[in-house]
Amino acid sequence: MAAAGRLAGAAGAARSLLDRAGLSVRRRSSTLPGARRQLLASGQVALVVDVGAHLGEYVRVIRGEGYGGAIVSFEPIAAHFRQLQTAAADDEGWSGRNAAVGAEPGTATINVSGNEGFSSSLLEMDEAHVRAVEASAFERTEEVEMVTLDGELGEDGRLQGGGYLKVDAQGFEAPALRGAEQVLRHCVAVELELSLRTLYEGQLLIGEMIELVRDHGFAPTHLEPEFIDPSSGELLQVNGLFRRL
Repeated sequence: MAAAGRLAGAAGAARSLLDRAGLSVRRRSSTLPGARRQLLASGQVALVVDVGAHLGEYVRVIRGEGYGGAIVSFEPIAAHFRQLQTAAADDEGWSGRNAAVGAEPGTATINVSGNEGFSSSLLEMDEAHVRAVEASAFERTEEVEMVTLDGELGEDGRLQGGGYLKVDAQGFEAPALRGAEQVLRHCVAVELELSLRTLYEGQLLIGEMIELVRDHGFAPTHLEPEFIDPSSGELLQVNGLFRRL
């Protein structure tokens, strides 16, 4: 009961944080979390790669769902990464990297949003995003290191046991995948944030992203509503789960 209470408290805190960020969260029945939980418990996954980790919310979710294996998180914004490090301090299987993930290594400028950093992106924000959530407008920029997943993890032996790649990079998902050819060969599944409408300039939309991931040998199996315009009710983003063909 105590553990259940802690998980309920964590879920409530997460909803409160999203509310402050101006993002619409609606109670929904979705099979994606169940499919992810089953996959992570199947013994097919030895390493979860968490791109766009923010404060470590995703890791807390999958730990709460019972995944006890290794996790590597990537978070570019320094202040967020410090909080992520604190969260990971008591978890021996969880490590972090203070870097953005893209197609080529180097440096980049990230735009930091005002809504708790949830909408921070390496791309410029489209007006449709600001109209949907005014608090998401960028407030400052930060210079960050850019790495590729292949450069960081391409030779990581843990991937031989199976990888699970999650990318939530606010429109920068395609470049992250383009720098992950080796890593993707060892992944059994990929979880991505997908946009139905342009929210960041130059991003690929859901149809293009599905084709890109399909070219790497994965097919979409589950879609979960994620970001809804609170004024119009328009669905703007979904989370998608892709399994190896």
